[in-house]
Amino acid sequence: MRNYILITLILFSNLAFCQIKAVVVNSETKEKIPFVNIWVENENIGTTTNEKGEFYLKIDTTKTIVFSAIGFENLKINSSLITNLIELKPTITELSEIIIKAKKQTKKLTIGEFRKSKINYYFACGTKPRIIARYFKYKVDYHKTTFINKFRILTKSDVKNAKFNIRLYGVNENGKPEGYIYDKNIIGIAKKGKKITEVNVSDLNIEFPKKGFFIAIEWLIIETNKHEYNYTMKGSKKKLKGISYEPSIGTLPTETGENTWVFNKGKWQKIWKNKSSFKRYKGKYNLIAVELTLTN
Repeated sequence: MRNYILITLILFSNLAFCQIKAVVVNSETKEKIPFVNIWVENENIGTTTNEKGEFYLKIDTTKTIVFSAIGFENLKINSSLITNLIELKPTITELSEIIIKAKKQTKKLTIGEFRKSKINYYFACGTKPRIIARYFKYKVDYHKTTFINKFRILTKSDVKNAKFNIRLYGVNENGKPEGYIYDKNIIGIAKKGKKITEVNVSDLNIEFPKKGFFIAIEWLIIETNKHEYNYTMKGSKKKLKGISYEPSIGTLPTETGENTWVFNKGKWQKIWKNKSSFKRYKGKYNLIAVELTLTN
């Protein structure tokens, strides 16, 4: 009887959960696609493909899995139908806001400046995919320096050379991120410690859209970004193990949350008020600490 119960439990467990190990490729070229965002629809569960397009995920077999990558159509598929090869279809993104011109780079303008020493609160990532976006509004005085030259982002990492993805979104009529103003991944590399990470995009010929745009930081759930640490709960001496995916991104306190959006459970939502004990941040909203350099 005991053996029968054990066999039944094993079979039920196998029916309830499955371990997916697969590769995501371009449906036309069959090339592997790195850094694909993968999540369970309407749930805070997911992962990211590595540099070889590979991923591993343990999920409920009855869930819908969503695959999202810049330059490809989103794919939704029931977890029970997933094979060891996932194909994403390339899409043609209308980049009407981008104008290719000859750059002179004789003039420069910096916006979104911040002081590294003043920042002591960060956006971080646990074991689930996460995207945080900040809106930059276009101003008339940008007309002489309309090209985006580089980003300077405050990062804090517990591992060497943590990779993160930058997505550049347009804005819809409701103020949400929508559509891309550049249709490829822009990978940043954060050195260990608290650093200003520069990402030069001068060769991409991206012009600041008249409607403004969002710069979004996407954490990558890949092995090289993984950081394991020990911690204790308040009132307990028991050591627990935690996992984070680096880097953390510095934040600036603001009075309004209209310019920060969080991609959570497959949907964009506005940032919430900070409940931190830090006086400078408590009751405020957070913007990612990113500085733009514009040029002509």
